[in-house]
Amino acid sequence: MSPAAIRLRRVEAADVEILEAEYASADVAGDLAWFGFSDAGRVRKRVESGETLRRDQGMLAIVDDEDTVVGAVTWIKVFHGPPPNGDCWNMGIWVAPEHRGKGYGAESQRLAAEYLFQHTLYERVEASTETGNIPEQRALERAGFTREGVIRRGCFRGGEWRDMVLYSKVRGEQ
Repeated sequence: MSPAAIRLRRVEAADVEILEAEYASADVAGDLAWFGFSDAGRVRKRVESGETLRRDQGMLAIVDDEDTVVGAVTWIKVFHGPPPNGDCWNMGIWVAPEHRGKGYGAESQRLAAEYLFQHTLYERVEASTETGNIPEQRALERAGFTREGVIRRGCFRGGEWRDMVLYSKVRGEQ
């Protein structure tokens, strides 16, 4: 599959309604991304306060070639050793249901990692997904991420603890 025709851009006020939908219901979030209801206006608050791009976290809109918002990539700073030498980015993604299965996830994650390596000093970007989320594992692999291992009981969702698969990409990897 060739890369999807998408790009990343700053989140704008007009994008809020679409991006808020992720937190509205399990149908929109997706079976493997529903963690319960969240604060209404969560994205709007971040956009209005100018908190979509900070030193410790960020969010960019995923848009197609017609500038239609199809989802968002987010990242937060995490550490695996004493800061700042152990700091890295942990990345997440959401794609609206009507845009899933088009390759947007893999290309968005590839672009997000590229963006973070171009504009920050961290050497590592990581992402994780539940062991049962095979489409996301394939997307991360197509985006150039390497499977590192399983995080046992790494998240609580749907009333039970679930294992996660950890992926990473380090500066210089394609």
